[in-house]
Amino acid sequence: MGIERADRVERGITVATITLNHPPVHILDLAHCEELQSALAEVRADDRARVLVLRGAGRCFSAGVDIKQHTKELMPALLPAFHSIFFELLGLQSVNVALVNGVCMGGAAELAFACDRVIAEENARISFPEIQLGCYPPVAIPLLTQRAGHGRAVAAVLGGREIPVAALAQWGLVDVVAPAGGLDDALQREIALYHDKSPAVLGMTAHLLHEEALRTWGSRIKHMEAEYLEKLLPHPDVAEGIAAFAAKRPARWRSLDEGIDLDRIEGMAQ
Repeated sequence: MGIERADRVERGITVATITLNHPPVHILDLAHCEELQSALAEVRADDRARVLVLRGAGRCFSAGVDIKQHTKELMPALLPAFHSIFFELLGLQSVNVALVNGVCMGGAAELAFACDRVIAEENARISFPEIQLGCYPPVAIPLLTQRAGHGRAVAAVLGGREIPVAALAQWGLVDVVAPAGGLDDALQREIALYHDKSPAVLGMTAHLLHEEALRTWGSRIKHMEAEYLEKLLPHPDVAEGIAAFAAKRPARWRSLDEGIDLDRIEGMAQ
């Protein structure tokens, strides 16, 4: 179990499905991020798939990147490994479809919204809760600003609360709202849009669409990664937020007048 891939051909179009299968909620730790990146790289190297489906096994999409690995020791490896997945997605010559049900939180929501099309069950639980842990979702900042607009990105990232799927559809982040249990039917209708199309032309067009995404929000990922690792990660509130989550207690945030050496933190980024 981990990352599973299956390919099939429908009406001349190859559909590759990558399934997150790390029960119970498909947490993405370093090993699974690397495995997912490798699976996507294989799809890119094969260059046959013109539809890529990303989904979670069973009852949910994913609860996101492993909170236990949000440490000074592990994040310098985990964050770049996670972000490499986005560059693999944008390197594919396929229509990338996220199939979202159940829990879809944090980094998992970033992955879903990085896809070209998002199909979500009406009762899916989608959120960016990182701000409640004393951190933030780096990719979501440029991605949501580009796809949904500044105000909605602020509400999602700084609010940190679950956002109803119907609202996300109004925002333009969810493309198809499926009834409970109706994901596979909705997916088949989506795939039917590409039946009998030229695989070569589909690939060329998807490549150009991904180039545009890379030019806009994708080009900001490395900057956001550096800001996270060099400025956010050393801040004591990050360690406090993760510790509070692990202990299931309220976080005790430092106030701005407690003498935090912001000049020192700034200097580490130079």
